Amino acid sequence: MDDMEKFDKFLSSYTKYYQTVSEISMPCPIHDKDCPSIKHKECVSKSKEPLVSSDFMMYSFDDICRDVETIDICNLPSTVDGLYLDKKRKVLYFIEYKGVRVDRNNQRSQLQEVLYHMEKDQMCYEKYYDRLKRVYNSYGDELAFKLRLKPFETLDLALPNVYKDYCIKNKISKEDMIDINEFLMNIKKVYIVVAISDKYNPTADRVGSYRFILRKPFERLRELGLFDMVEIMDHNEFKFFLERI
Repeated sequence: MDDMEKFDKFLSSYTKYYQTVSEISMPCPIHDKDCPSIKHKECVSKSKEPLVSSDFMMYSFDDICRDVETIDICNLPSTVDGLYLDKKRKVLYFIEYKGVRVDRNNQRSQLQEVLYHMEKDQMCYEKYYDRLKRVYNSYGDELAFKLRLKPFETLDLALPNVYKDYCIKNKISKEDMIDINEFLMNIKKVYIVVAISDKYNPTADRVGSYRFILRKPFERLRELGLFDMVEIMDHNEFKFFLERI
């Protein structure tokens, strides 16, 4: 059994988390850290509709991580929503679904408005403008930061720990283990963020804003050799992509 077959066997052990895209992309409520449902999707989101409606099957990696003893449930890594292994092409896909604006948690727009009005007030301008401008230039977007963080923590932290937990539970000998870090380094990897358009405001170019904000950080993922391909897709592009794999 080669390493690809061993890795496939490892993923296949999580059959209860082998779910449709519709199930994985169903928006979840925000849990309090003490919520008893945090380890399981027992709560039903207020939204009854998935972000992407598709019967295509992949692994719900967030759920796998919640069920792994080697990962602290109180300090879960930031991981991708879905994981799919294309055995024929030898490609590992990392999928993240997003149905909110990329700048939802970003206060830069408010800072920008303050700066705009400050330019009209000479006294405030001289006293505070330069300082506030530095804050504005260094202010990060929480959601964009998480989307940059997810591939790193999935590759370097979550997957190795999930594999370690699998080997312990299944009493896999060292001789039969794969070098998970080497395997992940060598396999072709594709990171896809699916940005869902706002059905209540279909003219909003949500995908365009994701591409604008994340273009340079995602280019670095390729330049560093962490991923062979990084894509941001809208709903239709992703469904077409699923039909081809």
